[in-house]
Amino acid sequence: MPRFYAGIGARATPPEVLSLMTRAAFALTKRGYVLRSGHAIGADSAFERGAGRDAQIFLPAAGWRGSASEFHPDTLGDELWGRARTIAAAHHPTFPRLSAFVQALHIRNVFQVLGCSLDSPAEFVLCWTADGEASGGTGQALRIAASHGVPVFNLQRPRERSHVERHLVL
Repeated sequence: MPRFYAGIGARATPPEVLSLMTRAAFALTKRGYVLRSGHAIGADSAFERGAGRDAQIFLPAAGWRGSASEFHPDTLGDELWGRARTIAAAHHPTFPRLSAFVQALHIRNVFQVLGCSLDSPAEFVLCWTADGEASGGTGQALRIAASHGVPVFNLQRPRERSHVERHLVL
């Protein structure tokens, strides 16, 4: 049975951390983990490069940014997407004021943490944020992770980055 983790983070992740994310994703894949991510520029793409084809990439719309991923509103279905929307709205302070597309970006973050049926939380989140905290989509995913008891390892924090470098990356 596969084990899942969410690999996410800022679009402006530093190059050396992007490289670490790619290597970590590769090492995790070799250990039987499956990446969940969202195909955003920066951290998400770095994780995808290392994880290969076995990743679960959640999109806000079919074909977003050229992805052929099967995990998007059309395939997940209205009922499941609606349940994820409820979770996203509960974790975002201004969700009703967001455009429909930005809401969809935040809804996809729910799936990154909770899985394609919303009932199998990731074992952990591996991420990078500029200040050790997070805003935007990464912040949304981290709030959802916290509410479901999913541990977060932020590569911006020296101790957590060192741990990943020592124990995970081959």
